[in-house]
Amino acid sequence: MSNEAAKFIEARDFFFNVGSYEEAYEKFEWPRVTKFNWATDYFDDMARGNQKDALIYCDESGGEKIVSFDKMSRRSSQVANFLNDLGLQKGDRVMIMMDTSVEIFEIILGIMKAGGAIIPAATLLSSNDISDRIERGNVKFIIAHRHFAERIDQAGDNLKKLTAKICVRDDLELPKCTNELVEPDWVDYTDSEKYKEDFKPFFVTYSTDDLFLFFTSGTTAKPKLVMHSHHYPIGHLTTMYWLDVKPDDIHYNISAPGWAKFAWSSFFAPWNAGATVLTFRYSQFNPKSVLEKIEKYKVTSLCAPLSVWKLFLLEDLKSYNLSLTKLVSAGEPLNPEIVNKVKDLLGLDLKEGYGQTETTGLVATFKGMKIKDGAMGKVAPGYEVKILDSVLDEVPRNQDGQIAVATFPVKPLGLLSGYDDEERNKEIFKGGWYLTGDTAYMDDEGYIHFIGRVDDVFKSLDYRISPFEVESEIMEHAAILEVGVISTVDDKSRIVPKAFIVLKPDYRPTKEMALELFRFIRDHMAPYKRPRSIEFMEAFPKTISAKVMRKDLRAYDQKLKEENKRGEYEFYEKDFAEELNLRKR
Repeated sequence: MSNEAAKFIEARDFFFNVGSYEEAYEKFEWPRVTKFNWATDYFDDMARGNQKDALIYCDESGGEKIVSFDKMSRRSSQVANFLNDLGLQKGDRVMIMMDTSVEIFEIILGIMKAGGAIIPAATLLSSNDISDRIERGNVKFIIAHRHFAERIDQAGDNLKKLTAKICVRDDLELPKCTNELVEPDWVDYTDSEKYKEDFKPFFVTYSTDDLFLFFTSGTTAKPKLVMHSHHYPIGHLTTMYWLDVKPDDIHYNISAPGWAKFAWSSFFAPWNAGATVLTFRYSQFNPKSVLEKIEKYKVTSLCAPLSVWKLFLLEDLKSYNLSLTKLVSAGEPLNPEIVNKVKDLLGLDLKEGYGQTETTGLVATFKGMKIKDGAMGKVAPGYEVKILDSVLDEVPRNQDGQIAVATFPVKPLGLLSGYDDEERNKEIFKGGWYLTGDTAYMDDEGYIHFIGRVDDVFKSLDYRISPFEVESEIMEHAAILEVGVISTVDDKSRIVPKAFIVLKPDYRPTKEMALELFRFIRDHMAPYKRPRSIEFMEAFPKTISAKVMRKDLRAYDQKLKEENKRGEYEFYEKDFAEELNLRKR
């Protein structure tokens, strides 16, 4: 084991053995590493001769494959040798466009070993999106499942910049990506099986070399390219600590491979701990089949976003014989109603975590910490986080400001190197701080309460409105599946909240339903933040990472206003003036 890897192990074991969050926050220090490749220096050493299950793969057709750590190490070394033989040089960028599979895990490891930098791509990208990513990401290699090959081949002239395109079989039944199935200029991934099972790097990996480059989901603007170095896996020690995952856990994270959350919780955090990872491939999310897999494979640790927890709660959770002991959620702020329901049904705490594509686990409810309604938790060890105003002064407790991460005197190892846009870097790195673009407040106990993106928070009648806060209160109604709140303008040109609502399957978007919700809103919410209009929708516009596109909701509402129309299932509070006993305003 290298000296640098030993430092990593020491830092990892600190979290395994620390007694309390307070001790962890006070004593943890990032290891100083200069030359470090997580795949060769840590994973291979940990995996050599290790017959423990590293990965359990299953799919909706009944396919199953279980891979040991030793096998994963040897297979990924074959991939590294294969890529180098195809011409991959240190620093070359490789775009991966694949569904979850055994292959994607060995490919990520193989690219790391071979010196490449990884650009995950969402599988719903259009040909134009692919072309844009090839150009802006300076992509040299593409590795894709066969059924994405045709779409990639339509990406235009930017394909000429590639050194190689590599085709991976679609499923367990398809033996090879032959030229009968794809264009002749695609290389068959199964060729990698011919290479040696040991890999010796011919270069030095510095901890500051590029490792992962993520395109953000673009909820408010064109997707940005977020760059992380080989420090990044070490940074995910904070994610591991939040998950509280240990070597004897079977961990399942519900996330698509095209996003940073997959790297967070399906890859680095569980394998930092030496735990077993479950991955489940399906064409469409079905809560029943997912719960059946969680039951079958005796999953002990589960990570899922709010949208998934909502669907789980529509099922009879008590009918499953679950082995779960640890539950977490990230990606969307948790509503207290969801946390309480999960506790009632499963007897377990659902612990929230907060971070960004630009960070690792940044704020969370950690092991042993009480859950506080409406709070994400406290600052992760290794990070210094403050709530700052517009001139970068810390605001008093319980006052709103922007979440900021200190980059001086120590820059956390889980923090991005930067964007591919120097002007944008100047905006986010200021005065020794990284500015997240998220607003929150810190209470007297040090818990951080999320308010929203800077662009989403608005004022109504001189009151600050947090869409998340309003959504959380409306979510308490039994008929609600999802809520999205934006600012709109009423007939007197005042800025007021509007709530878009998706109902649970047993409810219908009727006038009677609207009246019931307005009554609920008036009984449960302060007057200044009550939505003055609600509109029922079948589904929300979302990014391909499943985040609600508020900008699209705002644009849709603005179009209605310009055309002097109301939505098909839109209702105003004033429509029920008599029933609600409204005073004339």
